[in-house]
Amino acid sequence: MKLSLIDTHCDTAFELYHRKQSINNNNCHISLEGAKDLEKYTQFFAVWASKRKSDEECYSDFLAISDNLYSEIEKNSDKVAFVKSFSEMKAAWSANKRAAFLAVEDARILGGKIERLDVLRDRGVKYLTLMWGGETCIGSSHDAEGGLTDFGREVAKKCFEYGILPDVSHSNEQVTDEVAEMAFEANKPVIASHSNSYELLPHTRNLRKKHLDAIIKLGGIVGISLCPIHLRDMSDGQKCTSEDVFAHIDSYMSLGAENVLGLGCDLDGTDLPDGFSGVCDLYKIADACLSHGYSEETVEKIFYKNYYEFIKRNF
Repeated sequence: MKLSLIDTHCDTAFELYHRKQSINNNNCHISLEGAKDLEKYTQFFAVWASKRKSDEECYSDFLAISDNLYSEIEKNSDKVAFVKSFSEMKAAWSANKRAAFLAVEDARILGGKIERLDVLRDRGVKYLTLMWGGETCIGSSHDAEGGLTDFGREVAKKCFEYGILPDVSHSNEQVTDEVAEMAFEANKPVIASHSNSYELLPHTRNLRKKHLDAIIKLGGIVGISLCPIHLRDMSDGQKCTSEDVFAHIDSYMSLGAENVLGLGCDLDGTDLPDGFSGVCDLYKIADACLSHGYSEETVEKIFYKNYYEFIKRNF
């Protein structure tokens, strides 16, 4: 079957900047050349905050990395368009171009300065992953204990007002509880851009059923990540494969996620399962689904239609 794709998470913008490579053809997981077999393609490029740098340094990096992404898109404007809305995405597709949204991974780049959220909004940031690791000015990540800070609550509230989606991937249980509660109060969605099923693998980075239920009720979305240690227990020495990716898809589907589930593969942000080298190999996920009896219609929903409808409703 001919595949289209909307993917909610990659770290490719970070890699393009630091490797000084082109978005068109490179040795990253994602390139325009690597995605040539996709019929339609939209990618959310999340600018990651390096754990080796301070909040201030990461904010400066965000400005430089996003500027570089804009520049790369402009250089290849015959093939890809930077977009901020559903209508702009559709226009890009109609012109046979790929569409690129901007996001941020790790809200600590705000550094306690709420006015920086205005900069993110003006630059077209569509979602903000609140945590990445440890304790930050926002709150506690999946590997730490505690909830949102006062500043973190202010940021989440402002995101709802600004139309920036709070992303709970990397957040711990308490923070996700708090963000979900705020979302219900605001009647706005939250997302988990790249989180696998906790019910299948109880890793702190994976999404618990109660949080999946909340995202479903709020009209959010959940993306499957290809990070091997979030897909299976690797202690047995066996390789992670497309079957492990399918297992998490199937787990989510059994929990009622058929209308919210998609892919947030974390390309250029993680090692990949055996047989995967990047966006060019994502058809193997579709093949695994089809081999287990999923219909082509269901595969299309996972690959792009669920996210298409979400973007239509919210952007």
